[in-house]
Amino acid sequence: MANSDLTIHNGRIYLQPDGESRVEAISIRNGRVTRTRANREADSLDIHGLVAIPGLADSHIHLLGYGMLTRTLNLSGARTIHEIQSMLEKAASTKLKDQWILGRGWDQEKLREHRYPDRSDIDIVANPVFLRRICGHVAVANSAALTAAGVNEKTPEPFGGEIDRDSTGKPNGILKERALEMVGRSIPRDKRETREALLVASQKLLALGVTALHCIVEDEQEFKALKSLKKEGKIEQTIYAILPLNMLEKVRSMKDEIGTWTNGFRVGGIKIFLDGSLGARTAALEHPYDDDLGSYGILTTSKEQLLNLIGKTRETGLQLCLHAIGDKAVQLGVETLNEALGPHDCQKSRHRIEHASLLSPDLIKNMANLGLVASVQPRFIYSDSWAEQRLGKNRVQYLYPFKSMLRAGIHLAAGSDTPSDDPSPAEGLWSAVSRPGLSPTERLTPIEAISGYTRGAAYASFSENDEGTLEPGKWANLAILDRDPFESPPEALRKLRVVQTIVRGKVFRWN
Repeated sequence: MANSDLTIHNGRIYLQPDGESRVEAISIRNGRVTRTRANREADSLDIHGLVAIPGLADSHIHLLGYGMLTRTLNLSGARTIHEIQSMLEKAASTKLKDQWILGRGWDQEKLREHRYPDRSDIDIVANPVFLRRICGHVAVANSAALTAAGVNEKTPEPFGGEIDRDSTGKPNGILKERALEMVGRSIPRDKRETREALLVASQKLLALGVTALHCIVEDEQEFKALKSLKKEGKIEQTIYAILPLNMLEKVRSMKDEIGTWTNGFRVGGIKIFLDGSLGARTAALEHPYDDDLGSYGILTTSKEQLLNLIGKTRETGLQLCLHAIGDKAVQLGVETLNEALGPHDCQKSRHRIEHASLLSPDLIKNMANLGLVASVQPRFIYSDSWAEQRLGKNRVQYLYPFKSMLRAGIHLAAGSDTPSDDPSPAEGLWSAVSRPGLSPTERLTPIEAISGYTRGAAYASFSENDEGTLEPGKWANLAILDRDPFESPPEALRKLRVVQTIVRGKVFRWN
């Protein structure tokens, strides 16, 4: 349903994520909110007592990866390596010998063997096989895949990555961080498949009330497809594109596209990895992992490299989006940004720390002083059930300290990191408010949590003049819910159901 003039009425309509700014009707013209009362001359949408809030954003999503889940093996349900092998054999029976088998979602913490699968486990099929861990920071490749990529016993370790080897020095198939790229770039993917995956993913997210996407772009092929689909009007959501580091030079020829919104699309940031993930023990820590005392994780970028990249990015006008999970990685990002740019430039450019997971009080203070944005993933609180095992009882209290970050004045933008975790904002809201298994002193209120998915996300993407709230003049992006999230107990937040999604006045209904 699309209307140039529309009145939404007969419900609780929250103009802002504050639980207070409530009206019974809003009027929309040409996709924007015009006034907070009914327009009797417009078409009418009666929401029958339901609750409307500003449309939700996902501030950190791998849209292509999410869409590709339906085209690859979903290993999240595997509980033994034998189950993974059975899935591979079934997949191989439907493919030609030289066709790749891709998968994602295995987690050694959930496998009976409590170890990574290796090359010998997945050489059970002749096809090239590449299986990513749930976090995407570790993968296992079989012999055919390693051969196709030219990875062998003579292949040197890439900086910021690791190639695990057996006792003879031969790669055992387990690749960490930047070593994944060595195999990943050998995997074929056609343009049609990329477009279809992006479309499927965006439509699924629309049904979750998500009206804005901060897309972590994988490569130039995805970027072109994303831009084209948005221009064609096939993707409804606002797209804030965060480009991969390998497109930094390409960006120099795209200056006219940077910093401006065109048809709901903007080239916004450049992503730089500073470390890996806690689940894979590749997040860079100041002190060793409690369950692996010989490991401190991996810094994937040195200070010298980061200084150079900051300089190059500054010339383009792009926002820096630094992936930093461990405290050592966050410290590297904060001190290097301070040295290279200082508080004024950081605040003006709204540079971001993606994840910002393990933070001491001093790190929080320093991030706030620089005016950095924290792009956080509340659902990780629930997913990281092993966190105390990894970090220990004392250190785990500094994991995902959202309340302390807000009190310090840090802007929080909330997202999912899908396909690494559940894309549902309802799951994220519940996790932020209830904090199962982690320090209750860092719980957010529903108002604070919803602000991260609305106002905070808009600030992080320079779109606060157009979205994040429903004030007159802004885009009419709404999520219509079956219950009031501001008045619901924590457990009820997890059960929130999106009944309708409205994007720029265009109405989508869900059963």
